[in-house]
Amino acid sequence: MPDGDAILVEDSIPSGWNPGDPAAVLLHGLGGCSRASYVVRFGMRLYERGVRVVRMNLRSAGQGFGLARKTYHAGSTDDVRGVIETLAAGAMASPIALVGFSIGANLALKLASEAAGDPVRGLDCVLAANPPVDLSLCSQAILKPENHRYHRNFLSSLVRQVEKLHQHFPDLGPTGLAGVKTLWEFDNLYVAPRNGFRDAEDYYAQSSAGPMLGRVALPGVIVHALDDPFIPAESFDNLEVSSTLEMELVPFGGHLGYVSRRIDGGGSRWLDSRLITWLENHWKRT
Repeated sequence: MPDGDAILVEDSIPSGWNPGDPAAVLLHGLGGCSRASYVVRFGMRLYERGVRVVRMNLRSAGQGFGLARKTYHAGSTDDVRGVIETLAAGAMASPIALVGFSIGANLALKLASEAAGDPVRGLDCVLAANPPVDLSLCSQAILKPENHRYHRNFLSSLVRQVEKLHQHFPDLGPTGLAGVKTLWEFDNLYVAPRNGFRDAEDYYAQSSAGPMLGRVALPGVIVHALDDPFIPAESFDNLEVSSTLEMELVPFGGHLGYVSRRIDGGGSRWLDSRLITWLENHWKRT
C-alpha cells in the first residue's frame, strides 16, 4: 500500500487459466478473513468453473496480521482498488468480478460507485451479499436484546484484534478502548479518529454505500435477506439504486445463511448458487 502497510491475498489459479479468462476478488465480512468458510466455499465453486479467485485479507486481517499498522474499515476502498488493479496489471483483458460479503459487500458497492467517476482497471461487475448499506442504522439494530450474542462476539473479537495489533506495534500507543461496551463506542473511540473521521456518525455517513448506489455504472446484483438480524430491511427503503444493479430482497436467509432444502451441485447454500448463476449469465452475455 502507498502508506507502507502491506496486505496479504490468496490467489488460486485453475489449471489452464490464461490472462483474459475471468477472475474474481472476494471480500470477507467483519471479523473475518480470506479463510472464512463462506469465502472459501464460494471461491471453490468459482475455481471449479475455471475462474481465477483472489481471496483478499482486508488490512491486518487473517494471515495478513503484522503486515499493516492500520486496520480496515467499512469505507477503506483504496485497499480493494489496489488489489484489483494489481491483478488487472498481470491479467490484461480479464474481466474481474468483485464479490463482497457483509461489510465486504458495503466496500464492494462503495468502490463500484466511486468507479463511475474514477474507473478501476479490470473491474467488470459487482456482487454484494447482505451489505450494511446504512451503517448507523445497523449499529443501532445490533444493540437489540435478541442480537446480544452477535454484538458481544463482534465487539470482543475486534477489541482483541486491536489489542494484539498494538502489542505487535507498541509505538501505536494505548488503544483507548478500556471499558468500551458497544460497537458504536468502538467506532467512535478507535476507528473514526484513526482514519480521519470526526466521530462514529461521520464515519458511518462517509462510508455507507446506500446513498451512493444511484451512481453505480457497473452491472451487478445485491442479495439481502429481510430477516437478517442486524442489517434491517429498512436499510433499503427509499434508496436510489442504479438501473445497472439487480436488487433481490428475499424473505429468509438470515445473515449469509440462505440454507436451501434443495441440494444442487454445490450443496444446500442458495446464496452461492444465486451468485454463481448471475455471474455465469453475465459473462455469457459479455
